[in-house]
Amino acid sequence: MPNPGPWLDLAAETLHDPAPRFPVERVAAQLLESFELVGCSFNDRPPAPGVLRLWPDGGFFGGLDREIREWTAAYGAWEHPLLRYYSATDDPEPVHLADVPERFADRRVRGAWHEFAGPGGFAHQILLPLGTPHAHHRAFSIVRADPFTPQEQDFARTVWRLLGGLDRQAAALARARCEVATQVRLTPRQTAVLVLVAGGLTAATVARRLAITERTVHKHLEAVYHRIGVHDRLSAVLWAQRSGLLGGVGPAD
Repeated sequence: MPNPGPWLDLAAETLHDPAPRFPVERVAAQLLESFELVGCSFNDRPPAPGVLRLWPDGGFFGGLDREIREWTAAYGAWEHPLLRYYSATDDPEPVHLADVPERFADRRVRGAWHEFAGPGGFAHQILLPLGTPHAHHRAFSIVRADPFTPQEQDFARTVWRLLGGLDRQAAALARARCEVATQVRLTPRQTAVLVLVAGGLTAATVARRLAITERTVHKHLEAVYHRIGVHDRLSAVLWAQRSGLLGGVGPAD
């Protein structure tokens, strides 16, 4: 059974972040470690051409990284057993490839998949979809050569619930901040600077986080002060807390 400790740490640190974002990179790294994977992918497939990110870097997946991207773009929706299943059912829960019913992936489809995936050592897969609140298919795919045990499948389902909660939390906070920032005409960068400063980060740390200069951080703060009608950092932080920009429920009594 994989160790749940690192996942608790990941959740705690993500929720403690003053500007929480869904931690795609860290989730992928932890999936690789927890399940001893050949590889992990993150699929983001809206109606327009989607995004397929693969981990780890450096020629894993049996050196078939390029082939995987090309095959997924050209044939995935029609020939991948799991994608066929999800396209037909809109099932929001994790599914092991071996458990896809034959009516969604017959012997020909499964044979073609194993012929393609077998040499790369990624014939066995579990898809962890992040369905809501997004209108299109977003999912992590965890892959390896050996079948996943029942205990590992149960643990994958627990991880899926955790990831869904973090994803919804990040999306809800982003919407709330957008609404508050729009009301006072803060730009996205001004909002990011204020949130990070309110989380206790120094101007130098904010500059490194946002890949801007420290002088630019101070200029953004001055613009924030002007737009929300305050004159110093403490007052701006208190305003952010009262307004709900930091994820609170509103002004304190």
